[in-house]
Amino acid sequence: MKIILIHGFEASPESNFFPWLKDELRKKGHDVIVPALPNPAEPDAEEWTKFLVEEVGAIDDETIILGHSIGAAAALRFLEAAEAYSTPKACILVAPPWMIKSEQFRGFFLSELDFDVLMWKASKFVVVHSKDDDKIPADHAKKYADVLQATLVDRDGEGHYMGEKYPILLEIIQKLVDLEIVVDPGEGLPDEYQNIES
Repeated sequence: MKIILIHGFEASPESNFFPWLKDELRKKGHDVIVPALPNPAEPDAEEWTKFLVEEVGAIDDETIILGHSIGAAAALRFLEAAEAYSTPKACILVAPPWMIKSEQFRGFFLSELDFDVLMWKASKFVVVHSKDDDKIPADHAKKYADVLQATLVDRDGEGHYMGEKYPILLEIIQKLVDLEIVVDPGEGLPDEYQNIES
């Protein structure tokens, strides 16, 4: 599985939980890409999206993308722009900000994401948020969960996920790796007619 980890504002591949998560995933045999986004103290949506597209290349159904904080918004912009050979397995948004008005981040939210299209850009979306996050309110995560029909993982005691280790993230990724995605329409539905005599 190719797993792309996207850091956020003033961060790097060596910040927060990224080194730990990268190492744990590589131990499990996954191909892990942690791009060092340009100018992390002055994030630019276009620059980051272009960089991610060039750095990561094409994505497919063996791809999982995880973005943290403004990196979650970057993950969605990347999903919109990336060349996809097939639908990526999943996109995980950790402590994602929703349409914030700050001048510093406005490029990520200046043009609204087309959620009706975006929700089909990954087979599964998961939004992770901690109730004690002092940077991003809980309703931001709920809004993403609603528009993307995502699984909302509501936690407590984990703040804005700026610590060194969060086993819940590894657990979520492993569940997604193991998840069988139904590709044929109706394949996962019960056959209500199987017991009817013809």
